[in-house]
Amino acid sequence: MALSNVEIWAEIRAERLVFDPPVDAENHIGSSSVDLLLGERLLVLPVSANGQVFDPALNHRGVMDFLESVGTYHHLNGDGPYTMPPNRLLIGWTLETVTLPDHLAARIEGKSSLARAGLSVHVTAPTVLAGFEGRLVLEMNNIGPYPIVLRRGMPIAQLILEHVGLPPSEGYQGQYQGQR
Repeated sequence: MALSNVEIWAEIRAERLVFDPPVDAENHIGSSSVDLLLGERLLVLPVSANGQVFDPALNHRGVMDFLESVGTYHHLNGDGPYTMPPNRLLIGWTLETVTLPDHLAARIEGKSSLARAGLSVHVTAPTVLAGFEGRLVLEMNNIGPYPIVLRRGMPIAQLILEHVGLPPSEGYQGQYQGQR
């Protein structure tokens, strides 16, 4: 069951749920979610594969190493806003580093206003496991007919927090722990 704003605030005040930088209570905590902001960089992937193939069974470097080898970074601070064309996939990160305690898990979902314009913020990976700490990666896709302007600090996603029935024997320790 999703946490309400009252429960979210209780977790933040107790310093079990941490957002760095801290979230703005008035503007970013809704009745049952926390708005997350777009961070300072985007990994822009090529429009065409140009013969590149990603085979997870053979690529021991990992998907992010592969994507970094074929994509280019756009820094929203120095390069300015990025206008995302239709039919484009790119990787972004939240501005906030999120630290979940072992008794909470979360789902990252898109903002309905951006979704109506065609922006999807995660392809199929909404789950944030109990004990996770790091910036959340956004697999963003513009499936709409219009270019969408992306700016650092814009509300880009929402985090829906949930109680874990019993805390896991060990919090998340996977490959994405501490991602920046």
